[in-house]
Amino acid sequence: MLITLLGYWKLLLRQASTSVRAEIVGTHKVEKVMNAIEQEWRQRDTRLFAVVYIDKRQFKVSENDLIVLYDNVPLDVGDEIKLEKILAVGGKNFTLFGRPLIHSPTVAVNATVVEKTTSYPQLRYLMNNHAKARTLHWMSRETTILRINDIKIDSKNL
Repeated sequence: MLITLLGYWKLLLRQASTSVRAEIVGTHKVEKVMNAIEQEWRQRDTRLFAVVYIDKRQFKVSENDLIVLYDNVPLDVGDEIKLEKILAVGGKNFTLFGRPLIHSPTVAVNATVVEKTTSYPQLRYLMNNHAKARTLHWMSRETTILRINDIKIDSKNL
């Protein structure tokens, strides 16, 4: 048993030693990638997307998308807000990921509150046969609907 365990560890160590070595990437490679990304998002027909974190949920959004937030959010209709927690942003040929978030001046995602209303009612029917008790609850939640106005990337902060 001991011999097989030693053989197993030798095999693991041999596999670990053949892993890929870390390589220091020169600044010219980084600049080349950043220039390609900048050319991509400066084109007029490029549609950017962003992954934002709002209300304990993540949304993948692009321009003119709608987001439904549940429960009472202290905003009024017509208020414009800037979404701060951005996890990723990208286009057709590139994606920038945050670790865990992208720095706020680098990417700006602006939204407007379009509507505040309640959701459609959901029925909750409870019945206890032995007590001959029946209850019917009409449950509806307050919702806030946001429209994403624009997604902007600042090349100076990349």
